[in-house]
Order: sequence, then structure tokens, then C-alpha cells
Amino acid sequence: MTKELILIFIFAIVVPSRKADQGIQYAKEKVCEELRVIGSKNFRTIVTAVYSQKFPNGTFEEVNCVADEMGKLAERCCQDDASLDCYDKGATEITDKSCGKDSPFPKHPGTEQCCTVHGDERKLCLAMLRYTADELPSLLEPTSEEICTLYTKDPSNYSLRYVYEFSRRHTTIPAGFVLNVTQSHMRMAENCCKPTVSKSCFFKERFQERSLAIFLKFLSNMCNNEVNLRSHKTGLTAYFGSLLRVPFVEAFPIAKQFQSGLAKCCLQPQPQCVIDEFISFQKVLCKDTGNKSEELKNCCSQAPLDAITCMENVKRYPVTSSEVSQVQSSQLCDETHPDHADRYLFQIGVKHVSVSLPVLTTIQDQMRSTVSACCSRSNDTTACLKESKLEKAAALVSVIDDFCSQYFKLELPAFKTKIQNQFQENELKSQAWMDLTTSCCSQHSPAQLCQKLTEAVIKHEDATAA
Repeated sequence: MTKELILIFIFAIVVPSRKADQGIQYAKEKVCEELRVIGSKNFRTIVTAVYSQKFPNGTFEEVNCVADEMGKLAERCCQDDASLDCYDKGATEITDKSCGKDSPFPKHPGTEQCCTVHGDERKLCLAMLRYTADELPSLLEPTSEEICTLYTKDPSNYSLRYVYEFSRRHTTIPAGFVLNVTQSHMRMAENCCKPTVSKSCFFKERFQERSLAIFLKFLSNMCNNEVNLRSHKTGLTAYFGSLLRVPFVEAFPIAKQFQSGLAKCCLQPQPQCVIDEFISFQKVLCKDTGNKSEELKNCCSQAPLDAITCMENVKRYPVTSSEVSQVQSSQLCDETHPDHADRYLFQIGVKHVSVSLPVLTTIQDQMRSTVSACCSRSNDTTACLKESKLEKAAALVSVIDDFCSQYFKLELPAFKTKIQNQFQENELKSQAWMDLTTSCCSQHSPAQLCQKLTEAVIKHEDATAA
């Protein structure tokens, strides 16, 4: 399923590059093909997942309302006797309804602005809206008793609510994975919610699905980073450099391939794109296994998707200055070496493996902006770089690396006391550091939140320096 089709799902977009009649027919064919292949029930699940991801702060009733309308529209317009413009007209009616004062659909920032235009432009505008609020908390798995109570009361409603809750907490993964997870969850409920079934049924079922759960947690984190982190590829280059113990010239193309795969596949509904990209990427990570650590060799002996998630748990060690060719700040504006900025950020990243990607990339992004500003000057670029915040930013990465290293070694009360003692002269600064370190040291740290918390710490550090 292409990115065009997810837009068709959302508001039946007529592809702009096609003539009107061709676009209408194309939209209908793509939607009807999907409906025919996966069936009405699974089609409705996918549509619910897509809208739950698009409107994570919408209520279940609001999301269910728009998904229900789109599902009915597809079924009506995919009949053999349906007119060619059935889907386009129906989609226009739905977009008009979404612009009504008493619309039952989810409210989305930017909707009012989209509703000031008309026709295909309105549909395109509404389709391209995407909620960017902070990530929601992880979905707490209900108890066995809660599952059985809700499932036996209304299996269909329980299934849709599970899709809604799971999707709105995994807004960037392919919606097709939600279908897989939901089918697995409903199968578990059907098997275990019987009077004669043993109490260990749920444990056994969840144990069997543990690989999928681990993979989806990894994928959700990676896709969330890809969608939200401005310097994601830069951070990934340092990450793979320290993981594989390879120089920049080898780490950069690996990071580029991984980031490109995520950019291509994360927001597509069908999961096959991600699966194919990860299988291909596993071959890249696992080539030349003779030069790899025993931990990496063990990961490479597993199935492709398991191998990639396995590597995330491999301990990374800081790369020392002697192992990395050094780029000095004074060289960053050298036009004969346009990759010097990337190399400079790489050498900082590989030395500090306890800093999570959201935190590292936020600082790297600010450093890159500083370099760009200095190099755009017609004169005094060297002085600008020396006087800039580059060294302070690099020192900040080192401090965060040290704190995060200790965060995983100390008990939380002892760690909080350490932070308070370190910044006791400034309560607001102390709290900013507390928020950052307790929320963002994990590699699975939420991207948007950690960007804000990192920027808050940078602001306090700059204020102190001033």
C-alpha cells in the first residue's frame, strides 16, 4: 500500500498529478482492491487504526464515527453497479461534514484553516494534517479478568476499542501491524475466556507472542524518532559507529540506509515495506561477522527481525579519540571537505554512548545550526566558531552521558539526591536536569518530550553562562 493510498483512506484524495477522471477511478480502484483482498472486517480495522493514529487525542466515539463513515463509503462505492464518481462524491460529503459546526468527527489543530478552502484542496489539506502532541503513555495491558469481562460482553466493540487504544499510542508504525496485534489479542481472548481454561492460558499466549511485542516496541521507537527528530540520520551514524565499532566512512552509509527505510515505510499502512527493509538491513549489519563481537555474532545467528531487536540490547562502549580521525572546529567551514560537520558530530556522538538518540540529536541539531551560521559569514568564520557554543554543547553531551551512566547504576532516590546537590544553587535548573535525566536516559525515550526537556536544559545552561 502506497503513501497515496493512506491519503485515500483518510479523505479519498484525488492524486494531484493525474487528470480528474483518472484520479477518481484510481482512488476507487486502490480502495476497492484493498477491501477485496483483506475483507470488510479487516478493512474496517485498518481504517480505525489509521484514524486512531491520525487523531490520538480524539475520543473513541469520534474516531469510530469517522472510521465507520469511511468504511461504509468504501463498501457502497465498491459495488459493481456503483458510479465512477461515487467515492469522490462521498468523500467530499464527509469532508464537508468534518467542517460543520457540530461535526461528530475528531477535532484537529488546523482543521478550521483547511475548511476555508474547497474541493480537492480541502480534502488534501485535511488529509495532510497530523497530530504532533507529546506521546501518550504506553498502553497498560488489562488483567485477564478485565479482558474476559469486556470481551464476553461485546467482542466486536472490545476489538475496535483495542485497535483504538493500541493505535493512538503507536502513531507512526504501519497500521497493518495493528491488525496483526489485534488478531493475536482477540485469539488469546477467545481461547482463554472459557470456564474450563486454566489460569495459565494468558501467560502461555503472551509468551508465544513475545517476539512480536519486542519488535513492535522497537519499531514504534524507531519510527517515532524518524518522524520527530530533525537530525535523526546524524544520531544514527554515531549509534551504529559505536555499535559496530566502525569509522564514520562505514557508519554513515549504514545509518543512511536505515533512516531511508524508516522514512519510506513507517507511515505506510501495510507492514511488508518495513519487513522487506529490515531483512535487507540485517544483511548489511551482519556482513563480515568475523570482525564482530560475540554478542553481535549471536544476534546475527537469529532470524532477521529478531537480529535487529537483539542488537539494540548489545552493550556499546565509548570510542576513544585515538580510534576516530579528529576534525577540529576550525576546519568546519572548509568547502573542500563538506562532510566535516558530519564527522565532527560523529566523533562527539560515538564517545558518549549513554546519551539517548532524542537527546543527542537535539544537541547535534543545534550544533549544526551554529556551524551553518558561522560558515555563512563572509569573514571571521574561524573566530565565530571559536566563540560559538560548540565546545559548550560538546561538554553538555559529556555531562549528560555521565549522568545517564549513573542513572542506571544508582537507586532513584540516590540519583535524585546527586542531581539536587549538583545544582542546589538553582532550583529551576535542578528540576530541568531532573526531568531530563529521569525521562530521557533510556534509548526508548519519547522523542518529542525529550527534545523539549533537552532544550530546557540548554536554556538554563546558557542563562547560567550569561
